[in-house]
Amino acid sequence: MTLREIKKQLVELQPELTGFNGFVSSETVNKLLAMFESCFSAAAASAETIQQLKDEINRLKGENGKVEIKAGTGRSYSTEKERKAAESFLEPSEIGFRLTEGKLNALGETQIPKDVLDRLVVIKNKTFSSEDGFIEEVVKVIGKEQADRYRELLLKHGCYKKRNCKSKVAEIEIDRTEKCKIDKSILPADAYFLCYEDNVVQNIIIKRDNIMFRKEVYYSPLLHRTFMAEVPVGYEGGYGPGIKAEIPVMKYINNMSEPRILAALQSLGVITSPAYISKRLTSPAYMQPFIDEKNDLFNAALEVSSFLQIDDTGCRVNGTNQYVQILCNNHFTAFFTVPHKDRLTVLDILRNFEPRSFIFNDDTFQFLEMFNVGKKIISKIRILTDTEEYDEKRLNDFLDGLFPDSRKGKNTRSRIAEAAAIAHYHQDNEFGIVNILVADDAPQFKLLTSVLALCWVHMGRHIKKLNPVIPQFKNELEDFQNKFWIYYGKLREFQKNPNGLRIKELKDEFDKLFSIRTGYPELNERIEKIGNKKENLLTVLKYPEVPLNNNGSENGARIQKRREDVSLQTKSRDGTISKDAMMSIVETCRKLGINSRDLIRDRILRLGEIPKLADIIRTRSST
Repeated sequence: MTLREIKKQLVELQPELTGFNGFVSSETVNKLLAMFESCFSAAAASAETIQQLKDEINRLKGENGKVEIKAGTGRSYSTEKERKAAESFLEPSEIGFRLTEGKLNALGETQIPKDVLDRLVVIKNKTFSSEDGFIEEVVKVIGKEQADRYRELLLKHGCYKKRNCKSKVAEIEIDRTEKCKIDKSILPADAYFLCYEDNVVQNIIIKRDNIMFRKEVYYSPLLHRTFMAEVPVGYEGGYGPGIKAEIPVMKYINNMSEPRILAALQSLGVITSPAYISKRLTSPAYMQPFIDEKNDLFNAALEVSSFLQIDDTGCRVNGTNQYVQILCNNHFTAFFTVPHKDRLTVLDILRNFEPRSFIFNDDTFQFLEMFNVGKKIISKIRILTDTEEYDEKRLNDFLDGLFPDSRKGKNTRSRIAEAAAIAHYHQDNEFGIVNILVADDAPQFKLLTSVLALCWVHMGRHIKKLNPVIPQFKNELEDFQNKFWIYYGKLREFQKNPNGLRIKELKDEFDKLFSIRTGYPELNERIEKIGNKKENLLTVLKYPEVPLNNNGSENGARIQKRREDVSLQTKSRDGTISKDAMMSIVETCRKLGINSRDLIRDRILRLGEIPKLADIIRTRSST
């Protein structure tokens, strides 16, 4: 609520407040509370701005600003706790019930009488695998009347998530077997051999393995030519495949910096240099096989994927700010570092950086109207263009003629280029077109695909960012958040077990949920905005395979940030391309259940034992 709106409402309320006779309507009270809330928010924002201005003035004077203490001062807007709670019903076999000492103490603080708690001590620390079994035992201890009265509290506090305690021994591959012999001098005279008892111990051996190859050399006097034997594949250049594979493994699997890689190799007795390590990680001569593999896997994903998820995050390249775009689904993750994050850049990625093409057809002019390009400009474009395909040079020449003054029309030029590029992409028959894109509500992701599925977690985060001070508004916010995540849980249930009969019911429930209006204006505004995105949020009802959240690509963004914790930036174009390729391969291997260390070694030695990731993606997608 702006200051002008507050002033207007005060003027409207003045007659009722002036004629106060001991009774004020609840509507008036709600309006006043809403104004107080808005005034408090405005005052808090103003105080923050004033402090920033004071800090800047002090810095200009050569002094220091206010000390910023980050730890523990910020609010968390994460909705992971709520999301996981909403999805907990999907895995009932992983839920158990147990009343520990701490749980009983917590129940004592929820108005459960002490005599009831004293009786429940009988089942303290006893584990139940199901809700029915837990409640049945509670009834035996405290009686049905008390069990029914406190059922919800007991279930809430007694519930816990079972840990995956399956034995790992069965998965361990045995490399060698040794017999442990007993000292027979300690055995009594009547002892005899009974059996062996197996004890599996895991171990690794990391050691230097320097080799001197004695290469045969032959000379032909007739040809005046020397013939020399070759070293085995992977051992060229003075370093073996162990070192060549371990350098990218340390960098992209173990997340080590180049100085730490050098120190690790030197600690094993390897004599090398920082320059060699840098070349192994950035030079196209070494990295091209991995770059090609990344391009192939992404092309395969574009061909066979029913949907893609996308997100972006900032990064640094040789001191300049750029962006990393993360595209993924269940079978792959691909990273692309680009200088911009506009629509054309996202479209370039969806076409895997094929040369840009443009066209002016009916779709183009519809997009131009959506982009609010002036009617006169659109009319000129209709007259001056044809329906043939434009390349980037021809389009720029056309736009230069349309806007002779380079200082004017920059935004309009961009909108025209975007509209023509999107229209061409939608009719492109040669390239795999992405039909469904899962993303947040950022403008650069819109209109590129026929379906844009929005992330429910982002919507929940927008609601959680509200921080009212009026208790009534706090309660209304909490109540709506509970309803929001209950509905999300129903969508997840539908996604796991699609049922066409439930679609109308879920759509009606969506309308009912997002038609709620409270006394808290900011919450009402958020509810209305989310409700207007109904089609994008309910994509799952038509395409159950499409995720309800964009956590997949957000996890990719976190991986990029963890990489920056070790190496703040890349320094060259080759290094940036190599970084994107290796991160894409390692993350894709993880999703496909392939050991990325084995894959790196396989590619360096050119063994061909592990199939191409592109082929695996095609196979997995088909099944």
